[in-house]
Amino acid sequence: MIIRFIASRMAGSGSGKLSKPVVFIATAGVAIGVALMIVSVAIVTGFQREVREKVIGFGAHFQIVNTEQTYNRESSRLEIDQDFYPELSDMEGVRHIQIFATKPGIMETRDDLQGCIIKGIGEDFDWSFFEDKILEGEALNLHTEGASSDLMISQWTSKRMQIGIGDKVTLYFVLEEGDIRPRNFTVTTIYSTGLKEFDEQFVFIDIAHIQRINQWGIEAQLLVSDSCKSGTVGIEAFGFGGRGDLRYNWPGTDLKGKGPHQVSLKGDTTFTVIVHDRDRSLPDTAIVHFRYASPDSMPCSYRTESMTTGGSSRFYAGGFEVLIDRYEDLIPMSDELFYKVPYYLQVQNVADRNPEIFSWLEMLDLNVDLIIYMMILIAVVNMTSALLIIILERTNMIGMLKAFGMRDRDVVLVFVRHAARIIGLGMLIGNLTGFGLAFLQQQTGLVGLNPESYYVNKVPIEFNWLYIFQVELVTFVICTLFMLLPALYVAKIEPVKAIRFD
Repeated sequence: MIIRFIASRMAGSGSGKLSKPVVFIATAGVAIGVALMIVSVAIVTGFQREVREKVIGFGAHFQIVNTEQTYNRESSRLEIDQDFYPELSDMEGVRHIQIFATKPGIMETRDDLQGCIIKGIGEDFDWSFFEDKILEGEALNLHTEGASSDLMISQWTSKRMQIGIGDKVTLYFVLEEGDIRPRNFTVTTIYSTGLKEFDEQFVFIDIAHIQRINQWGIEAQLLVSDSCKSGTVGIEAFGFGGRGDLRYNWPGTDLKGKGPHQVSLKGDTTFTVIVHDRDRSLPDTAIVHFRYASPDSMPCSYRTESMTTGGSSRFYAGGFEVLIDRYEDLIPMSDELFYKVPYYLQVQNVADRNPEIFSWLEMLDLNVDLIIYMMILIAVVNMTSALLIIILERTNMIGMLKAFGMRDRDVVLVFVRHAARIIGLGMLIGNLTGFGLAFLQQQTGLVGLNPESYYVNKVPIEFNWLYIFQVELVTFVICTLFMLLPALYVAKIEPVKAIRFD
């Protein structure tokens, strides 16, 4: 109690002529240091979050892909029908799962060419990331019969290629064999994320185009000859896609191979062919119905009705993208997802797919740590100087306290407590200043940035409350403990000399 009382009286009575400016400087040093720490942590945390979320927006937290895949720009096929899709979205911590496919390509306009990464997305695509990134047009319309011809490009690409909403563009899909397949699209959406490395590469289309061009599945067709000879009709099967060496099955008949076959018609007749390959690609079916108006019209006056399932390519994708609720759960969720997927699939997290970007973001923590260490060092040096001067000014008081029987330990604690009050005042002012500036920037975006250099158009702010509290607590404890060193000088002061000290 007596220690607290004396320290309070010292604070209430003010400082001497010599120590007053020094205490002011020390308090200001602590305040500035704390304010800088708060602003630095808020800016770096906000910047890391903004860049991280943009990278995640282009490829999700996780991608589940075929173990054969070694090149990120070219998807290897895998079946969409998996035990974890879409049930994985019900897993705790998982926000969404969606299909995707990527393919290298070339964009051509009337006057220019540009290489790009073509990303195919489906109806299950989560548009939440792009909601505030779309500058012109609307999200791709993927709820159409057949493949949509909509195309989403970035603002950078729009300016570079001098194209806008409604313009026609040709995309050339580069196949593994070196062949190139053109498809025509219409620009319906222009977006901008500010992440130039991705904006200048990615264009978005309906995944159906990649499924068909890659011929991931098989497409079956039946061709009926126009001639009818001796009561027979020619019928031939065709198959496209798959992994080659196509096989043709004719259920309910003795027909073998693709044909052409001469078949007899005895009234209404149906022929079905199932095409598959040796690599166990999902098969496709084609059907032809021969219809007669009356028995007298047989065998040559028939009407045909052909049917196909549209090919099995639509049952394949390049992989699955998984979005989770919290980036902080990336590592533990990696382990959980590993046991959820079959052995022939691999789970890649966003940090492993983009090691350069995420290593750079982690290095920013070093800058914050350096600022924190420097601010603590400056605060300790300022407070040590201030406390030594206060001790010198209070030498007479120290002598009186010792003469009245106060132990050296208690006298030391009096000055440490007084120093802690000064540190606390500086931290209070620093908190008000630091949080005030950070809140102002967060609400107004007063300080802008060049997105081409910094990936964001304004200084981002995010408060990591727990981390800031821990930093301030450690700062206060370290500074206070270091005050024991100058305060120990009190133990060397002799009461008789101190009382006579002037």
